Amino acid sequence: MKNTSNYNEIIEKRFVAFCKAVLRNEARDIYAENKRWSEKFISFDEINRLPLNELCIYDNHEVDFHTYNSKVVLIKDELIAEALATLSQIQQDVILHSFFLQMTDRAIGKLMGIDRSTIHYHKKRALCALRKFIEEETH
Repeated sequence: MKNTSNYNEIIEKRFVAFCKAVLRNEARDIYAENKRWSEKFISFDEINRLPLNELCIYDNHEVDFHTYNSKVVLIKDELIAEALATLSQIQQDVILHSFFLQMTDRAIGKLMGIDRSTIHYHKKRALCALRKFIEEETH
């Protein structure tokens, strides 16, 4: 074929159409990617509305806790640790087994060799003492 002006014009139109198609498809891809990003991520303006606990992780180190009677019971709250320290040894054991290790009165009784009703009595007395100590410390 000869390089006529008509042929050059056709080639130029095809090139322009090709460039327009490429730009249109690239714009479509960008809009789709922006939509995917907006569905997965939120802006910093919306972070204040979310609870901060969902956005952070707290490291817990053993030095931040209190241990009792060489048991694997870690207590972070200083006030609760002080309140437990005021209890007798048997009351500490009953509270720690009952609430921290989630054992039943019967299981604690078997472990300690004491009747279930005695475990219940010590737990009730210990809870009253803990409540009294915490109320005194917070007021």
